[in-house]
Amino acid sequence: MLFYACKKRFIYNKFYDHMNNENYDNELKINEYIKNNPNCKLHKTISVMLNGKLVDLEAFRLPLEYTFYNIKNGRFAAEYIDLVKQEGKELKSNNPTDSKKIQSLLIDLDPKQSLILLKDLQAYGQKDPGIITYDGQVINGNRRKAVLEELVEDGHSQFKFIEVTRLPQNVSAQDLWKIEAGIQLSRNVQLNYGPINELLKFQQGIQAGLTPLEIANSLYGGFRDSEILEKLEILKLITEYLKFIGAPGIFNRAKGVHEHFIDLRNIILGFKKQGALPDEIVVAKHIGFQLIHDGVAQRDMRKIKQILAYEKVKNKFWDAIEYSKPGNLEEKLKKKIDAEQNDEYTPARTIFNNCLDSLRAISEAQQPEKLLNRALTNLENINVEKKSLAKPEIQSLIKEIEKVIDRLKS
Repeated sequence: MLFYACKKRFIYNKFYDHMNNENYDNELKINEYIKNNPNCKLHKTISVMLNGKLVDLEAFRLPLEYTFYNIKNGRFAAEYIDLVKQEGKELKSNNPTDSKKIQSLLIDLDPKQSLILLKDLQAYGQKDPGIITYDGQVINGNRRKAVLEELVEDGHSQFKFIEVTRLPQNVSAQDLWKIEAGIQLSRNVQLNYGPINELLKFQQGIQAGLTPLEIANSLYGGFRDSEILEKLEILKLITEYLKFIGAPGIFNRAKGVHEHFIDLRNIILGFKKQGALPDEIVVAKHIGFQLIHDGVAQRDMRKIKQILAYEKVKNKFWDAIEYSKPGNLEEKLKKKIDAEQNDEYTPARTIFNNCLDSLRAISEAQQPEKLLNRALTNLENINVEKKSLAKPEIQSLIKEIEKVIDRLKS
């Protein structure tokens, strides 16, 4: 009885898996196609690690329509998030309309490389098989599929097939991650993921149940688990930043400033070692976020570490917190654009620049002539407009300058 109960449960679970697999019908189509077209089996294999063992998988030449884009592919993770935001829903790769949008996204990731791949496929055909799941999801070869489909759309019907190896059923999420990342992220074969998508891929590995050490060992390219942990911390900082600027989860907003977060992380770690209180850490982080948003160069961001080392300069820096609060993306962008159009800096950047001037003055404290010359040059270049100089804050500064001059004379 126990045997039959277990058998019944096994059959039920298989049925349940099939009912929850949107591409189950496609599994059957692929099985049927392979059965009826024995010549589709190629004299090629690809070796992959499954359950800790190296397995040789046979390659097949399958119709393109029997394969689907993998929306979890790390190469276009940030761009896919943008597309989902734009569409207002998750895309289904087995839906022809959604599939076309994913194809365009893949080709537009790097139009130059897509064109090179297109020309190469036209001249030499497909050299290496891709990898698909048992039900047809493309694990490796998504851009190849996109370019092949473009060729078919342009009237080259001979390209309506794709060469792939097929993974067995029920491959674990960990093994799927290891296969894709091992092929595309290992340093000895690393393809252009882009720094943000690389970070998101490491996060996906953690979410799949892998440890940083397992991720490092999967990449065959000299990564250490400490590097993986560091990258995950940087991604956490970027995630906080996106919430701060009112663009949660829109990782493309961090494109081009990825290295700023490496420096900000190091600044925060150094500040903690100085004995900074938790509230001070939050303030430093938020001002750092605002400065990144406002366009401060990476080389200048590093100087925050020096600012925090001098109590007097740090207190000036703290004034920027009034202009460095989490907020609405549109409002933050408007303030930045308004400042640029008026040839000004945002308030947070102005305070930051003043702090940099203070640092410079500290370093030149024993060179009074140099400091006085710079002060004279700055004062001479002020636009003497009565309306502007009448502002209370300007008058207050003039009085402070007069006090310093009197002190120097005495």
